[in-house]
Amino acid sequence: MGLETYRKMRDFRRTPEPKGAVSKTSGRRFVVQEHHASKLHFDFRLEVGGVLKSWSVPRGPSLDPSEKRLAVETEDHPVEYLKFEGLIPEGEYGAGEHMRWDGGTYEVIGEGTAAEQLEAGRLDFALKGEKLKGAFTLVKMKRREGEWLLFKRTDEFAEEGWELRLRKPENGVETIKGKAKGRGQKAKGEIEGGGHTRKFDTAAKGGKAVAVSSALRRKALEGDVSVKVGREVVPLTNLGRVYWPDEGYTKGDLVRYYYEIADYILPYLKDRPLIMKRYPGGIKGPFFHQHDVDEAPSFVRTVPLEVEDGGGHEVDYIVGDNLATLLYMANLGAVERHPWHSRVGDLEHPDWFVFDLDPGEGVAFETICDVAVTTRDVLARVGLDSYPKTSGSRGIHVYVPVEPVYEYGQIAKLAEQLATVVAREQSKVATVERSKRKRGAGMIYVDHMQNARGKSVVAPYSVRPKPGATVSAPLEWKEVERKKLQTADFHIKNMLGRVGREGDLFEPVLKQRQSLEGVFERAQELFNQGAKRRRAQRA
Repeated sequence: MGLETYRKMRDFRRTPEPKGAVSKTSGRRFVVQEHHASKLHFDFRLEVGGVLKSWSVPRGPSLDPSEKRLAVETEDHPVEYLKFEGLIPEGEYGAGEHMRWDGGTYEVIGEGTAAEQLEAGRLDFALKGEKLKGAFTLVKMKRREGEWLLFKRTDEFAEEGWELRLRKPENGVETIKGKAKGRGQKAKGEIEGGGHTRKFDTAAKGGKAVAVSSALRRKALEGDVSVKVGREVVPLTNLGRVYWPDEGYTKGDLVRYYYEIADYILPYLKDRPLIMKRYPGGIKGPFFHQHDVDEAPSFVRTVPLEVEDGGGHEVDYIVGDNLATLLYMANLGAVERHPWHSRVGDLEHPDWFVFDLDPGEGVAFETICDVAVTTRDVLARVGLDSYPKTSGSRGIHVYVPVEPVYEYGQIAKLAEQLATVVAREQSKVATVERSKRKRGAGMIYVDHMQNARGKSVVAPYSVRPKPGATVSAPLEWKEVERKKLQTADFHIKNMLGRVGREGDLFEPVLKQRQSLEGVFERAQELFNQGAKRRRAQRA
């Protein structure tokens, strides 16, 4: 816990928000704030461990137990925020009117402290507020980073059909009622425009724009500059801020890399929703995930997608279409690029699936290469070609391109079966056991779980927030077979030279669309053969 991220995201010379400090005493207070930002939402905050643990609740809490509300985890806030009301100025994070909607105290229900329950992914508590009373639950959503559900428990304070009344009407609407009625439809009384990103014109801000090629040609990139990218203007700020302290690499170095590698990385981002992992103070500082985008320049395409929480809520994702968007994200401190496995035109059908070979401590890279080759061979046995790349961290990713006609559930089951076969054939070093404690040290986790809707794996050519500014680098299988490489061999200072020599080694992932006709049956047969052998060995 701490306030580092909170402070880095704000300029206290301009915003009236309290700078605050971690409280030495820990009470049990809560506050709900009505926040008229670019999108109306409610901030739900609980005092835990000297700070306010915080969630953004797009449609606010409810006293109706049938209403499960999306709650997106945000940065810790200082306890002084319990009383904060004010207007956050335009251009600052969270710009807009901020007012207290409800507040009071809370009690933890069940075993453990609030911190312990939150760590476990579920907090049961009772609110004693002016509007909100009785038992509530916050539960972390599986496989959705930073996203929780907030809902009322059935008790004497529950109220079916309860309506949330705003302190300040929005577009003439005073209440928020019930749940949305389906994908893309608004519930009666829902705030109009509440599910869309506010766009702004960057060309009207700042001074004269410089051609991006000229601006990024400078050896030392410092300060602020607005660059012209085609017809668009992209403001770049604090380019001299050090992002990799050990190497001295700056935000400017990150922006320049993405500019230089754009022709190679953009095909893997185009038409795909992107999840941002932002490091506003560099890779050794606090970070946060961002799915929902409240505001963006007019040149950034965003798409509202329904989240799987049963309430019909929409989250606005950035879509990775163009160079201007690529540089804009780098300027936000988004070091990595995480695209979905499917495109916005057909979100339910991925066009690739992935195995993430994730090693435990002390595993030699040669061993990871061995497991990668086994993965390739198992895939070949069922009739599929595959393509490797370094993760840019410690492992290897193996991609399998497919026709985008199969649903995520079908792909996930296929990946699970094949990963299990790989783990059986490399049982001394590989496993599909998710629990680090259960699988023990020195094992490689053959992770097939990243193939669900909304999940992502870092893109080819993406930078990683690791020492040396490593890059997720496409490989040839002969390089993997030779085992003469390390993830640290590929980084922002040499990647452009590699693609200049080798071209895009991952291009077949985009162009090859493999049919799975007969593959499901062959994978099932392989899976069953392994299970039979294990039963025979136990007999």
